[in-house]
Amino acid sequence: MARPSTIQRLPGELRELISDLRSQGRTIDEILSKLRELDVDVSRSALGRHVKQLDKIGDEIRRSRAVAEALVRQYGDAPESRAAKMNIELMHSLVTRLMISEEGERAEFEPREAMQMATALQKLVQASKQDVDRETLVRKEFARKLDEAVAAAEEAGERGLSPERLAELRRGFLGVGRAS
Repeated sequence: MARPSTIQRLPGELRELISDLRSQGRTIDEILSKLRELDVDVSRSALGRHVKQLDKIGDEIRRSRAVAEALVRQYGDAPESRAAKMNIELMHSLVTRLMISEEGERAEFEPREAMQMATALQKLVQASKQDVDRETLVRKEFARKLDEAVAAAEEAGERGLSPERLAELRRGFLGVGRAS
């Protein structure tokens, strides 16, 4: 792999400061001035290359968000498994882009880096599964409680509940208003 740039060799707090300043819309000269106030010596060209990378990453994130939003609009409230599959596809696309350098050559990864990418993918899949499981539990609990509320109303002699009474029960059940 290529040697880390002077910016990449800075402590994480300073790299985060650069990122924060850039996201606030600061220019390279303003960021450089702030770094010099902190007694950090980096060249303008190195900072410029780093900021260019930050901007490129920002563009990629915005593009990924636009794709995700378009998919959500297209599928509406699609099952969580579709969202999970979409996230996995986006992650796969990111990994593919990481594996090819800007010059079109294949990037080489240390075993540790490859393991970290695999771990990230595994955690993404686990998180997606947990979200689906959580959603399933919430829906089951909701259905159970709604059934209980309707059964209690019917037991109290309200057979053939009117749409208004059902709406009132639902509002009370959901905590949106008080059922009388």
